Amino acid sequence: MISLLKKYRLGKASAEEVSFLEKYYQYFDKEEKISQQFSETEKEELGKKMFSAVQSQMHLAPVIPLVKRTWFRLAAAVILVLVTAGVYYILNNDYENKSITKTEPQETRFKNDVAAPAGTKARITLADGRTVSIDSLTTLTQNGVSVTKTTDGKIIYDGSAKEMVYNTLSNPRGSKVIDMTLADGSHVWLNAGSSVTYPVAFIGNERKISITGEAYFEVAHNTAMPFKVSKGEIDVTVLGTHFNVNAYDDEVNMKVTLLQGSVQVNKGNGNSLLKPGQQATISNSPLGDGGITVHSNVDLDEVMAWKNGVFKFKDATIELLMRQVEKWYDVEIVYEGKISNHFVATIPRNVTVANVFRILEETGGVHFKIDGKKVTVMP
Repeated sequence: MISLLKKYRLGKASAEEVSFLEKYYQYFDKEEKISQQFSETEKEELGKKMFSAVQSQMHLAPVIPLVKRTWFRLAAAVILVLVTAGVYYILNNDYENKSITKTEPQETRFKNDVAAPAGTKARITLADGRTVSIDSLTTLTQNGVSVTKTTDGKIIYDGSAKEMVYNTLSNPRGSKVIDMTLADGSHVWLNAGSSVTYPVAFIGNERKISITGEAYFEVAHNTAMPFKVSKGEIDVTVLGTHFNVNAYDDEVNMKVTLLQGSVQVNKGNGNSLLKPGQQATISNSPLGDGGITVHSNVDLDEVMAWKNGVFKFKDATIELLMRQVEKWYDVEIVYEGKISNHFVATIPRNVTVANVFRILEETGGVHFKIDGKKVTVMP
C-alpha cells in the first residue's frame, strides 16, 4: 500500500491504481482496524509527505469534516479530492444513504454553473451625484484632485483640496476585489458586496471614512491626522497600520482584525486597544450585549483569504461558507434540511461555483443544486 501511495505521489499510478486508492480510502475511513497495519510514526511520516507533495501540485485544495483528522487520513482525503476533480465527476454510487446524488448526478445538478467574477462591476458615486463605472473610468478631476484608473484596474486619488467633498466606491456582489489609493497614500481593498465613503482629499485634524461590508486597510502614517473607519456607532481609530474590517450586516459579528501596528476600537463609552494578531468582535444581533470582545492568536490567513484570492475556513458552518459564496458569485442560497457538519476548507476563488460545490460534497455531509442564480443546499 505504501509503495502504491508513493507511486501516486510521483504521478506514475495507472487509472486502475488511482481507482483502487479511492476505494481504499473509503474502506480505511470506515474500518478503523485497518489503521493498525501502520505504526503512528509511519502514518505521520507518510501523511506529511503525501500532503505536502500533493497539495503543492493541486489547484483545488481539500475540504475535510472536522473529525479525527490524523495526517494519514488528511493525505488520503487529499488524494480522493484530487482524483475526483481530475476526472470531472464524483463517484456518486459510493455514498451511503445519499439518494439525491444517485438519482440526480452532479452533471444534472451543476449544469447551470456560475463563473467566478472575471471583472469589476464597481462604481464611484461622485460629489455631484454622478455615477461612474470603474470599467469606463480613465481620469477625471474633482475639486483639484485627480482620479485615475491604472492599466491593472487600481484606483488612485492624487492632489489636495480646499473643501471637503465625498465620493463613494461601491463594489457589488459578483465583482472582483477593488484596490484603491486615497489622496493621503492610504490603501483600501474592497471586497464584493461592500462600499466605502471617503473625502477626495482629507482636510482638518482627522481622516474619517465609513464602510459597509468588508475592507482591508494599509494606512499611511500621520500622527497629526488620525485615521478613522466607522460603521454605525462603531469606529476604529489608527495612526498608521494594517487592519481588516468585516462589517457585513448579515454576519453574526462585526470583526476588526489587526495585522500590524495598533488600533483602538470604539463603541459608545467602551473601547479596546488591539495588538497585532488580535481581533475585536461586536455583535450585530439586537440581542447581543453590545460590548467589544477581544480574541488573541487569530488565524490571519483565514481573515485575509478573500484579499489573497482564496476561500479559507477553519471549523466553519455551512452558513458561514455560503454567505461568502453568495457574495462572490452573486447567487441566492436556500436551504433544504439541516447541515450539522463544520468544515475545514481552502479553495481558490477563481474557480466556478460548481467546482467549489464538488469539493464540499467530498465530505459526504452536504449536497448542492444550481438553478440559474439559485443554489439549494441539502444534507
